[in-house]
Amino acid sequence: MTGPPTPPPSSATEIEDAARATLPPPQPVTEPAVAAEPVAAEPAAAAAAPPLPEQVAPAVASQTAQKTSYELLFPSITELARSGSLQDLIEVAERGDLSAENDRHQSRLYLVVPLVLVYLIVDRNAPAFHALSRLPDNLSAFPLVKGLASLLASVSERKYVHVYTRAEQLRAFVSQPDFDAPLGQLVAGMLTGFVDAFRKRTLALLARAYTSIPLQLAQGYLGLTAEQVVDLVVPAGWDFHETTYVLTPPKRSTSFSRDSASSTLYALNLVAEATANLEA
Repeated sequence: MTGPPTPPPSSATEIEDAARATLPPPQPVTEPAVAAEPVAAEPAAAAAAPPLPEQVAPAVASQTAQKTSYELLFPSITELARSGSLQDLIEVAERGDLSAENDRHQSRLYLVVPLVLVYLIVDRNAPAFHALSRLPDNLSAFPLVKGLASLLASVSERKYVHVYTRAEQLRAFVSQPDFDAPLGQLVAGMLTGFVDAFRKRTLALLARAYTSIPLQLAQGYLGLTAEQVVDLVVPAGWDFHETTYVLTPPKRSTSFSRDSASSTLYALNLVAEATANLEA
């Protein structure tokens, strides 16, 4: 077993710093292209997901003519993501998407895809759905958009294992050689930031809902191997009982209030629903 890593980020500032750290350095702009559709995977105990299709989707945008407003805004979106300015990214992307002309143009994905991902990072599913719902049919049919919609659905339905597998499939999808490089690098980095933030929120949920949890069950919630789970939670204050393979979260404060009771009840309801999804 490797040594314990640095504990996951625990504040909004640290999440933004983590998002900033996962994004790659700027790369030269190349011709954009979008490729095959990602497909979700079942939980570890269920059947494996079918392989990704090999078809290649049309290019995101043609740059033979004058650039669209979406293309002109994309460098600003990229810089805001790299700097961790997530709220500024939301404002710029929303304003640009709502005010631009030619909303059926493929280059609109330069704004909408990062916008949906940043909403996922900050745990705002409703506006993420709304951003996708504004896309016309010709853009909604793109494999990248379909994969993103599947990821968002898994997050909303609390299908934890699906969240991690679909995020990984999307990352592999945008990393293909024929995918638009600047968009692909941005999406891959934002997916890493999202998974880190989602895993941190899940761990906090488990700490509120459980007094102890079997290691195997924690693996499903966190999308990690047994060793990775232990390496993640022990530095965060959890105890790992090697003889029983049970994890115990840090002891909560003995103070009790109506707010803490509501929070614990909410966590228990989420866990009950999520456990049903893990066992489905």
